[in-house]
Amino acid sequence: MEALEEICACLPEEIACRVRARASALTELRLRPGGRPQMCFAEGDELLEKPLTGAAFQKIAARMLEFSLYAWEDELRRGFFTLPGGSRVGVCGRYAVEEGRLGAIAYISALCVRVAREVRGAGAALAGAMLEGGGVKSALLISRPGMGKTTLLRDAARLLSNAGRTVSLADERGELAACRAGVPTLDVGARTDVMDMCPKHIAIAHMVRALRPDVVVTDEVGDRRDADAVLDARRAGTAVLASAHAAGFAEAARRPALREMLEMGAFDMVALIDGGLGRLAALKPWEGCA
Repeated sequence: MEALEEICACLPEEIACRVRARASALTELRLRPGGRPQMCFAEGDELLEKPLTGAAFQKIAARMLEFSLYAWEDELRRGFFTLPGGSRVGVCGRYAVEEGRLGAIAYISALCVRVAREVRGAGAALAGAMLEGGGVKSALLISRPGMGKTTLLRDAARLLSNAGRTVSLADERGELAACRAGVPTLDVGARTDVMDMCPKHIAIAHMVRALRPDVVVTDEVGDRRDADAVLDARRAGTAVLASAHAAGFAEAARRPALREMLEMGAFDMVALIDGGLGRLAALKPWEGCA
């Protein structure tokens, strides 16, 4: 698993061995100077016995950042950066605040590494339902955090692309395609174009205008700007596959921007991950969820 090995290459061998031993179930690795490393799973977490020294933590951070805070300045202002292989690293620490926004970071006090996975076939049911009838339907994929939305979304994009549909991927956090110098390092399909590290509402509007995709794919929609971009794409005749945080259909309907998108017909169906990592528990028309 390339993404896991990219993480392990930055870790002390003792921690790397523990990570490799739980590779199939690991969803996140949380690291804090002076704290015990925390391995997170869908069903809970595990604290390793030995605390991480400040020096060891700084060495891990330096390796992940390729020994240059400056090179990652834009990403760090967003609060995260992406490793080769697609694993996203959330960052906490002392930030300067400039006009109400995060500025440069002075030091890092915590790292949250979300393990990226390619699971071929994970998105087969979702992609198949979207292609049923010969066109491309729109779909919203929902689940609690850490349940595998990004993994399933990526594979569905790959399958739609390889089925002959032109796909535009709005990869705001760099997790879906894990581009390096503009080239995806994860398989997102032969007919897929990627716009990464750009706010998704801007990327969606640009790609619909410039690339005329059959379907736009993006992760974690939820605010007003996202809703406007998704609805504009649908009005332009482009299908949308997106994900959002929600524990179930009722919770999704209580989020104002999601509810607006659903009630205005942005999505033909809603898919729910529940009962296990990446497990598609339900896939139904929105009318059957309301």
